[in-house]
Amino acid sequence: MKTLMSWKKAALVLVDPQVDLLAPEGGAWDLFGAQVLKRGVVAKLVELRRAAAAAGLPIFYSRIEISENDYRDLEPRNGLQKLFAARKLLLEGEGSRFLPELEPGPEVVVLKARKGPSALRSELPGLLRERGLDTIVIAGMVANLCVESQVRDAAEDGFNTIVVGDAIATTSDAAHDGALANFGLLATAVLDTAEILRSIRELES
Repeated sequence: MKTLMSWKKAALVLVDPQVDLLAPEGGAWDLFGAQVLKRGVVAKLVELRRAAAAAGLPIFYSRIEISENDYRDLEPRNGLQKLFAARKLLLEGEGSRFLPELEPGPEVVVLKARKGPSALRSELPGLLRERGLDTIVIAGMVANLCVESQVRDAAEDGFNTIVVGDAIATTSDAAHDGALANFGLLATAVLDTAEILRSIRELES
């Protein structure tokens, strides 16, 4: 049975595949680690990236990187900013490093570092339009923060958004279910990793 997913004008976007969010030594592992392990997020991201690369599909990494100067100048205005400041999360050269298993190769376009949740303040929309792409297949971290923010912005900017619902994670089952409920309204579709991988294999059939 063929999937409803089409790659004719689509790109894979992995959000924040970085040490602080996905590794046991990361600064936010106590918040996200149990859910990352429960859902097998790292293995799924690796599999998605490998399959997309083998098929020659466009791949983008969206990432956060914050410098010591950024932190020195930061005046936290909300709980998330206070958390970042207290732990110096995603610090340049430290927790912002890519997870070794997801280190980008030449097939990956690494977007300029963000300071906050949204990639649409980056060069991503222009790069997608230059390539004639109108759809992003999005997975990564954190489900109800950066992933959700980018899904919202992409939809408002006229892109189709396919969320890989089992290749994202957040702090708890309840928070994950809440993010999926939001994606049911915001995204074009929510598919699982197996469906996405099947759609890639169908390119070769």
